[in-house]
Amino acid sequence: MSIGFWHIIVVFVGIGILVGSGYLGIYIFNQNPKLKKFLSKKNVIILSLIYVVTVSFITGENAAYGIGALLTPYIISIINSIFRNNFKFKKTFDKKFYPFFIGVLTLSFVSTTLSAIF
Repeated sequence: MSIGFWHIIVVFVGIGILVGSGYLGIYIFNQNPKLKKFLSKKNVIILSLIYVVTVSFITGENAAYGIGALLTPYIISIINSIFRNNFKFKKTFDKKFYPFFIGVLTLSFVSTTLSAIF
């Protein structure tokens, strides 16, 4: 099995959709100052735990599946933050990290829910 041109295109489109949803999250939080005050480290942790439990229940899998589903948005957010800050690791968790993470987490929740339903 070889990797063809269209496989590479599909991978890049998928990465573009994930990164685009993250930047959509940043845009939404910048446009709504009322949402910004709810965006704290504590609230993001609570949302992540709710995400793990909800994904586990919706898909019918165990909690490890929910944790694995959480790792993808988290790793994508860290990689984006490192590239955005020109490889300065001390600035990884800046003010744009959490809105980006929430945007990617929302897209992941929607896609996981749709795949469990259909």
